[in-house]
Amino acid sequence: IEEENLLENTTEMGARLEQSLLALMDKHPVIGDVRGKGLFWGAELVADRETKEPVDEIKAQAVVGHCNAEGVLIGVTNRSLPGFNNTLCLSPALIATKSDIDQITGAIDNALTAVFGSGK
Repeated sequence: IEEENLLENTTEMGARLEQSLLALMDKHPVIGDVRGKGLFWGAELVADRETKEPVDEIKAQAVVGHCNAEGVLIGVTNRSLPGFNNTLCLSPALIATKSDIDQITGAIDNALTAVFGSGK
């Protein structure tokens, strides 16, 4: 961890991931919240930002499927309360590069557009 400066990379790439997810939130009204730290982040998908009503779980899974088809593996909350498994889960490797982060957020952008239509 120290020899390869993984803590520093995690901090830098985590900040890049946060900014990229916040930009996606500005673009896609379906993202109701973004939260995390370092390289562990979640993007909550909502039908309505005001009420925070979750999107249909099948649509959240469809976003994951689209990302997987682009070679980007992300997850979605599961095994919690039925109807509330609507948060995309991201945890890139500690060695993630700027290019990796951009690929992840690009795939999410494409998936959200495919499933929910274009953003703002």
